[in-house]
Amino acid sequence: MNTSQKHGDAGRREKISGLSTFKKFTILTVAGLLMTMSVMTAASESKVAYINDGGNTYTVTTSHTDTSTIIEDAGIELDYYDKAVVTEESRERIDIDIIRAFPVKISVDGGARFLSVTSGTVADALELIDKKVLANDIVTPSLDTVLESDMVIKVTRGIKLYLNCKGEKELAYAPEGTVADALSYLDCEAADDSVDLKANIESGMELNVNKVLSRTTYKKIKLEPTVIEEACSDLNKGESKVKQEGKEGLAEIAYSEKYINGELTQKKEEGKQVIVKPVDRIVLIGTKSENTDTDLTDTDTEKTSDTDTASVETKLSEKSAEPAKTETVSTDESTDEQKDEFGRTQDINGEGISYSSLIIGTCTAYYEVDGITSTGTIPQVGTVAVNPSVIPYGTKLYICSADGSYVYGYAIAEDTGGACMAGDIVVDLYMNSEEECNAFGRQELNIYVLN
Repeated sequence: MNTSQKHGDAGRREKISGLSTFKKFTILTVAGLLMTMSVMTAASESKVAYINDGGNTYTVTTSHTDTSTIIEDAGIELDYYDKAVVTEESRERIDIDIIRAFPVKISVDGGARFLSVTSGTVADALELIDKKVLANDIVTPSLDTVLESDMVIKVTRGIKLYLNCKGEKELAYAPEGTVADALSYLDCEAADDSVDLKANIESGMELNVNKVLSRTTYKKIKLEPTVIEEACSDLNKGESKVKQEGKEGLAEIAYSEKYINGELTQKKEEGKQVIVKPVDRIVLIGTKSENTDTDLTDTDTEKTSDTDTASVETKLSEKSAEPAKTETVSTDESTDEQKDEFGRTQDINGEGISYSSLIIGTCTAYYEVDGITSTGTIPQVGTVAVNPSVIPYGTKLYICSADGSYVYGYAIAEDTGGACMAGDIVVDLYMNSEEECNAFGRQELNIYVLN
């Protein structure tokens, strides 16, 4: 190999070596940029997780979106039936509530089942074990009771009874116990002395009873303003001036009512709540004496004026020393005009409605295929079943929850409800399907009896 060839080979090696170094530098630079961008991206996607576990709050910074992974990062362990619920989430934070499962015991058909649940009602618990409640089943506590830790749910077979009420016989079921216990369970009372309250009930036993319904009603009344008189030396005797106009207030009286076989037998005032306080009417009464053309000297006039003023002020002070009248409340015998003025509310559309009375009670829902109401009409949404002795047929109603979260709307009493007649509920609302009825369940609603 000649010298020129050696030199050429060396030149190529230097060139190749130079390119290799440049490539390495470029690769390292790009890799560093990628790592930096990756770290910046991860930092920009991270958020703070606030985890509430039974009153204890844990905080962890995470870039994960999976709830289970976030909880693991916080070092919190979940049992199989526990739940983690995201209550709020944004780009910067995520709030997670951990709901711990609790035990519930169900005693049915002579056996016992234990469940771990996080929420729900007695009905939900029975559905989890595929237990269908039959007509003669007695469930305690009631199906709509909210589940609690260590709750014991009992499902027992009811004992068949026949209730004779005003000549009509009705089949009913009650748990084991005395006749007195059964009547209390069925909201009834003995109709005559033929019923032995201390005897144990037996299947097929007939009882002469009266159906009892207890409920609470509310009535709004006016509160008249108190008139207060104040002495005023800037006004002459015999003159008066209104310092402050009075305003009427509004109060609500609660009554407990008892119905026997649909007839009102007892009504008692349970309490009164002031909704709007009345504003006192303040009247200024003049105490200054007028100047007249008499022979009295200025001194005599001044003394007379002082005497008169003192006399008036003394009378006013004596009057003010009397027991203060804080409010004047109209009685149950309020006029129709008062009822119209204060028996008002608004429907869901903001339109004013006038009502004569308000009933707050338990409501259920029903659905029928090709059914006919007790008044001969075809049931539809807006048709409700009632006890006609309590709410007469044809009564127009407006039905909603107290807080407005549920609105059934305008309705008319056209049908008879078996549970209404038994006193278990106040109104049965017609729905378009069984699914809607099941979703509604049992709710306490405001029932406005419209004018």
